[in-house]
Amino acid sequence: MSDLATDVVAGGRAASAGEPPDARWRALVSVGVAVVAAVFVILLYRQQANRNVISDWDPTWAGARALVEGRSPYAEITVPPWPNWLLYPLPAILLTAPFTLIPLDWARPLMAAIGAGAFTWTVTRRGRWTLWFLLSGAMLWSWIDVQWAPVLIAAALTPALSWMLAAKPTLGFALWGGWPNRIAVIGGLLFVGLCFAVMPGWVPEWLASVARTPHKPDLLRPGGFLLLAAALRWKRPEARMLTLLALVPCTTALYEVLPVALVCDDKRQAQAFAVVTMICHLLFFLGPQGPWPVGAEYQWWLLLGLVHLPALALVLSRPNVPEAGGWWPARAKGPR
Repeated sequence: MSDLATDVVAGGRAASAGEPPDARWRALVSVGVAVVAAVFVILLYRQQANRNVISDWDPTWAGARALVEGRSPYAEITVPPWPNWLLYPLPAILLTAPFTLIPLDWARPLMAAIGAGAFTWTVTRRGRWTLWFLLSGAMLWSWIDVQWAPVLIAAALTPALSWMLAAKPTLGFALWGGWPNRIAVIGGLLFVGLCFAVMPGWVPEWLASVARTPHKPDLLRPGGFLLLAAALRWKRPEARMLTLLALVPCTTALYEVLPVALVCDDKRQAQAFAVVTMICHLLFFLGPQGPWPVGAEYQWWLLLGLVHLPALALVLSRPNVPEAGGWWPARAKGPR
C-alpha cells in the first residue's frame, strides 16, 4: 500500500512540475476514481430504493435484457410504467448486453465505474489539472443518472475505441466532428451492420421511441443561435464540437455539458468549469422541480449564461489554427 501511495504522490509531483503524469499514476488514479463512482452510485440508489427512482440507463439495461431473451427492446419499454421511452439505438443496447449478466443494482455502479475510470485515464494524459473535471456538476450528474457521456468522451479521444460513438449518435456526432478519425467511421459502420444482423427492424422501432420525446437542439432554444459563432474557429476541434453540440437534440440536464470540459486548456479553466457547473447544480434546486422537461427553460438560461457562453468566449479568444498537442494521444495527431 505504501508503494502505491508513493507512486501516486511521485506522479503527482511530476505533473505539478509541468510534466504529463506517467501511465502508472494515471492508472492508479483512474482505478480510484472508478471505485469512488461505483460506491457513490450504490449508496445513492440504495437510499432511493423505496422511492422507485431509476437512472436514465435503466431502460437501456432492461431493453438489453429483453434482446438477450429474444424480445424487442423497444417494445419492452413502454410509458407507463416506465417514465421514459428507450431512446438509444441498438448499438447502445448491444454494448449494454454484457451488463445483463449481473443484477441491475450492481450493473449501474459498474457502468458508472467504467465511465469514470475511462474518462479519467483519457483526460489525465493532458495533465493532473484535468482531475478538476471530476469535481464538476456535470460529472456529478453523469454519475447520478449513469450517463454515457464519460464513456463516449473517452472513446472519442481514443481512436481505437471511437467506433463506440455509435451508441449515442447525437453526442457521438459532435465528438467525432471535433476529433474525426477513420476508425470511428469504419468501425461504427461495421458495428451498425452487426446490429442489423442481430435485429433487422430496429431502426423504425427506435425512431418511433425517439419521436415521443421533447428533446430539441440548443439552436432552437432562446439565444442558442449564438453558439454557432464557434464555427468561426472551425479549424479548432473544440470549436467544431461546440458548433455541432448546438445542432443535435438534447435535454437541459447538467450532464449534457460534460463535453464542454474539453474546451478547457489549463488548470484555471478546469477549475472554472468545475465551479460554474456546480453552481448550476445548486441553482437547479431553486427552479421548478419534476420529471424533465419540467424546469427546462429555467435550466437552459443557467446553462447558457454560466457554461455555454463563457465556453464560446474562450474559443473565440483563440486563433483559428489547428490544435497543437491537445486531447489526442501522442500517436494519433490529426484526423486519421
